[in-house]
Amino acid sequence: MDTVTQALLGGAVAYAVAGRKAPRSSLLYGAFFGTLPDLDVLIQYSNDLDAMTLHRSWTHSWIVHSLLAPIIAWLMCKLVPALDFRRWLILIWLVWVTHSGLDAMTVYGTQLFWPFMPPPVSIGSVFIIDPLYSLPLAAGFIAVLFAAGKRLSHLIMIGSLLFSSAYLVWSFAAQQWITQQTQQALIEQQIEFQHIKITPAPLNTLLWRIVVVDEAVYYEAFRSVFDGNAPFEFTSFDRGSDLTTLLPDQSNLEQIDWFTDNNFKLQQQDNIIVVTDLRMGMEPDYFFRFQLAEIRDDDVILLAPNQLKTARNVKQGLHWVWHRIWDAQLETTLQQN
Repeated sequence: MDTVTQALLGGAVAYAVAGRKAPRSSLLYGAFFGTLPDLDVLIQYSNDLDAMTLHRSWTHSWIVHSLLAPIIAWLMCKLVPALDFRRWLILIWLVWVTHSGLDAMTVYGTQLFWPFMPPPVSIGSVFIIDPLYSLPLAAGFIAVLFAAGKRLSHLIMIGSLLFSSAYLVWSFAAQQWITQQTQQALIEQQIEFQHIKITPAPLNTLLWRIVVVDEAVYYEAFRSVFDGNAPFEFTSFDRGSDLTTLLPDQSNLEQIDWFTDNNFKLQQQDNIIVVTDLRMGMEPDYFFRFQLAEIRDDDVILLAPNQLKTARNVKQGLHWVWHRIWDAQLETTLQQN
């Protein structure tokens, strides 16, 4: 999730641990510790692909959190003795593991078990920015910040944390419901596939984007929780698998394959071979696209895997998302345009 939301969550979690003893200070310390894992964005990497795949790695590892939290808790106990070591330990550890846990519920990918290197956890049941999750936490944060110790502010904060937590449960349940519908539709339409990735459309959990990946092709579809018995419409696209053999060194391709759990495609644009992360964006525009190689006089020259610019029309996209939630027929119109 975005860093502001992580600060709000950190404040809420810390308040739940130590709010009775130190309401305002626990809130602020929680917000501070809740932002620390995201400071890895300040690390300079040699290329954009490394910057994407190494973000949310060691700073988001539950193993690192568990090893580091006792040390930081001991230091905080010396600096701020208002809370004892046990309470500092629980506060810091919970703020960090909930930060990474929330990130893992987005589609980006979070390395919860670094330095072990399974594919990053990428549940994808909530969008990276979701007002229905963040705004209640903001209300609780403001209530405690300006009226610390008041019963009403306490109730607002605890209520906001419970609501936001329940919203995550809803988002996961909705995702599983859409997944079951998708699997049934694929069977009925006799579409073969290797795996499915289902994620919410921006800023909501009512409309879901479906990516179905096979060896040579992938399919895209959208499904609203209000679509009822409307048929699924899967649109097929080429994955560019034949371009794989042109790459003299496939280490960068293997890197994005690992990070996205095989949710990528290859394209040749003019004389450039491009790899695209299929999880974030929609046809034809995706956020993470990287150059891999250039074809020059029948030779393939490797390039630094830096990110390519992507056309965006946020206003038009959000307008379409809002109307597609309520209108199952809108998808066909969009594809024709």
